[in-house]
Amino acid sequence: MSNLANNKIKLEADIKEIYNSICQAFSILDIDKVLSYFSNSKNMVKISNGAVLRGKKQLTEYWQQSIGSRKDLQISIKNVEIHVMDDKHIWATADENISFCDQNYNAIVSNIFVRSTHGWKILLDHTTYIRPE
Repeated sequence: MSNLANNKIKLEADIKEIYNSICQAFSILDIDKVLSYFSNSKNMVKISNGAVLRGKKQLTEYWQQSIGSRKDLQISIKNVEIHVMDDKHIWATADENISFCDQNYNAIVSNIFVRSTHGWKILLDHTTYIRPE
């Protein structure tokens, strides 16, 4: 069993803290802070709304266009589940709520985190938006 699996409670708290920090950074439109939680690897990928973004440059451009200056943006994460893959990788899933312009959107996020010298970083971010029936 990996060392990570033995510390799953602490690990889950660490990942929840990262998600909460990302949500707070989005609420003040601090894209640089959000990006600090993503891996610098050229293999970092975000998949959302049919877009496949590779690397922080594409991610920055995407968020600048999609978020712009939405002062009322609020994002929250709940129901975080983590799955230890090995000593350097975690798969996490969560429910996400996005609110702006009096509209609410729900999504499911699935992330692969990689351990780096600067803590856990997102290597893969996949967001699936849930449309109400």
